[in-house]
Amino acid sequence: MTTRALVMGGGGVLGIAWMVGLAASLKEGNVDLGQADLVVGTSAGSVVGTLIRYGVDPTQLTALVEAGMGLPPGAVAKVATGVGLTEDEWVGIFQAPLGDAPWPEKPLRISAVDVETGEPVMWTCDSGVPLARALASSCAVPNLLPTVTINGRQYLDGGARSGTHADQALGYDRVLIVAPMGGPKYPLGHEMLEKERAELEAAGSRVMVVLPDAATLQVFGDNLMDPARIFEALTAGRRQGGELTGAVRDFWG
Repeated sequence: MTTRALVMGGGGVLGIAWMVGLAASLKEGNVDLGQADLVVGTSAGSVVGTLIRYGVDPTQLTALVEAGMGLPPGAVAKVATGVGLTEDEWVGIFQAPLGDAPWPEKPLRISAVDVETGEPVMWTCDSGVPLARALASSCAVPNLLPTVTINGRQYLDGGARSGTHADQALGYDRVLIVAPMGGPKYPLGHEMLEKERAELEAAGSRVMVVLPDAATLQVFGDNLMDPARIFEALTAGRRQGGELTGAVRDFWG
């Protein structure tokens, strides 16, 4: 039996919108990313990956994105600037829609980085960490958003170590990597992604990487946290998803 892993990388609020649009178009083309045996999410990818893991239809998610990511009025702008956000407020942004919802039943790994040691950690359903707090830690962009306390330690954005953490998919037959910051425009993310890809392929995995194309990168601009471009990023994701549906379907199976 072929095993499949979905890896979703970091990319700010615009990366979230782009990945939602991409997933929605793929679903409309009968490519269901929710069928993955494992989902690995980093920062923005942890949000989209979790929603996919919950079985939320990506086409329904587009409405949430269009409405401001489903967050309270002004919350997106506040997140984009980080101004005045306390740790409790930051975690509360994730807690409000999730409440005490349990982790998804299917395997999900959410990355974060220990502030003191610089070591990465992968939160899973077995970590004993509330899902909202795990997501908040994975999305805590350094020098912009508050670090998150878990078991007495401080954690920040998983992207501080790797934009994708695709090495978590070692051992899976097919690995689909969706990486908003995996291209040459983002040298550190690109270098790490290429290293992880080579490691996966050397271990026998088939790997497909989906990156923002030139038109999408124009939408991203120089600020992936710009709330004014969310709808444009969503539209770009839908366009790319439509263009890539055949290739992804052939790969995903």
